[in-house]
Formats: sequence, C-alpha cells, structure tokens
Amino acid sequence: MRAALVAIGAVAALVLVPVVTFGGIELIGQPPRSHSEAGARFEVVLIGTGIPLANPQRGTAATLVLAGEHAVLVDAGRNAFAGLAAASAPQPTLVLFTHYHSDHIAGFPELLVGRGIAGATEPLPVIGPPGAERVVAGFAEAYALEQSYRVAHHGEHWSAAGASAAVTEAEPGVVLDREGLRITMFEVDHDPVPAVGYRFDFDGRSVVISGDTKKVAKLVEIARAADLLVHEAVDRRMIEQRLPMIERANPRQFAMTHDMLEHHTSTLEVAEIARDAGVGKLVLTHLVPSIPPTDAAEESFARGMSEIYSGPIVVGRDGTRIVVE
Repeated sequence: MRAALVAIGAVAALVLVPVVTFGGIELIGQPPRSHSEAGARFEVVLIGTGIPLANPQRGTAATLVLAGEHAVLVDAGRNAFAGLAAASAPQPTLVLFTHYHSDHIAGFPELLVGRGIAGATEPLPVIGPPGAERVVAGFAEAYALEQSYRVAHHGEHWSAAGASAAVTEAEPGVVLDREGLRITMFEVDHDPVPAVGYRFDFDGRSVVISGDTKKVAKLVEIARAADLLVHEAVDRRMIEQRLPMIERANPRQFAMTHDMLEHHTSTLEVAEIARDAGVGKLVLTHLVPSIPPTDAAEESFARGMSEIYSGPIVVGRDGTRIVVE
C-alpha cells in the first residue's frame, strides 16, 4: 500500500496535516470520535443507482455507508455531491473507489470543491485499488485553474486543505479497522478492468457492496451470512429482447450492448449469490437498463428473483435508505 496527498488547487501541491493510521494504512486528518460517542448507527444510503447513459432520475454509482461517526462513500459517480444533499446525508469522511470507469468517479472533484467552500480543514481520505493516485491527480490538474480563481476571490477564506485528498492505493485485504468498523477490500471480475468490492463489519452486523462485476464464486464467500448485500444488476431478459431491434438500427450500439452483458451480473445470478451466501437482505443498484423509479418498472426488473432468493429484495432508487439490522 502507498499513500499520497493530492491537492485540488493551484496554490498547494502538498498540505502538511496530522497522519493517522487506519488498519495499517496512513490516512491524513484527525481521528474520528470514539465508538461509544458515535453509537451504533449502521445504515446504507443509495446516492446513485444509474449507469453511464443519461437518466435525470438516477445519478451514477455512489453508495454511502453510515457506521457510527464514519460516513464512507463507495464510489462518487455523476451527481454524488448533489445526491448526498438530496438524501439529507452527511458529507463523506472517507471515499472508497471500486474501479475507475467514469460513472464511478465523475462526481469526485465536486465533493472536494464543496469541502473547500464549506471550510473543511483537512484533506478527504481516499482508498482505492492501484490507479487512485493518477485519477485524483488528474482531477487536481483539471481543476487547477478553477481553484486558483477561488483563491483569487476568497484568499485565505478558501480552504485549500479541505479541497484536497489524502490518497491510499491498497491491495485486497483489510483497509480500515478502527472504532468497531472493519472494511475489507476484495477482488471481483470486471475483466479486463481491475475492480474491487468492499465488506463492512460493524457492531456485529455486516454489509457487502459488490461494485461492478460478473458473477463470481468469491462474492458468495465474502458475503456469507451478511445482513445486507448491495449488488449491481442487469435485467438480461429485457436487454436480450431489445437486441434484435438494436442490431438492425445501430450495429455499433448492438456490439457495445452485447459486450456489456459479458461484464455484469444478471438479476437471476444476483439472486443465486444472495441465496447461496445466505444474506439477510438484497439491494439492487447500478440498474441496467436504467429504469424509471416506479413500482411497476421495479417489479418487472426483479421478476423471477424471489423464486431463487426468499429474502427481502429492494430495487434501489436514488435516496433509498436501508437500516442494517
């Protein structure tokens, strides 16, 4: 593992702040309050449930895990900053990346700008698989002029430290273990794109977030007896019904759609994973196709799943909040 500090701003390439160790990983900033102060809140808030195709009713991948004082955002897709506000959710104390497709990272720089405006005094900790430093540094360069303008407008009132990120590149394993919260990164299969998912264990309860992946046996093991599984899902039957029409109208789009099916998990496969892992509840996100957030569309999307997995199934909408029990 290695850590680096990347500033979103032309005025600072490096901000010196205290270093705190999280499960062997050095993150920048002050330690959160103790678990006894935080209580045992454990919730998941779906901030973005869509895909790269535009849907004004769905942002792209972003899932917030609230565990005591920790507010951990898994991915920061399109509209993540606005989605947090719409859900009346706190700003993240830590960001985890699963991989670096644009629909999982596009909203990240706006999180940092928001922190600078709000006056955050410390960099935002970020953990991701290899590539995180390059991604965050690229955003810093893209926003360098914008940030210099903020300094020109506001001088010392602009928080260069708050608008920066403390980046740690990590390999699969425990990436945080503090105050009762343990986060484990695990590898998934989004080949040829390297990708990971995360398991959260807190106060005797557990949440698993798949990230983007095709069906893999490893997910059954990592999600074994989890209270909540948040998994991407493709309604393969709906897509396949449309493929002949797409092929006639747009062969290029047909080829890309066919490729997409090979790199994701169908709804029925997700149900098999949930059943075999014995999870308490299943939540679907990263919905393909990007259906409208209506009861009828969601019922159609999940059809057949209950015949495989007998537990509760939630087809996610932006803003959906699930208490982990």
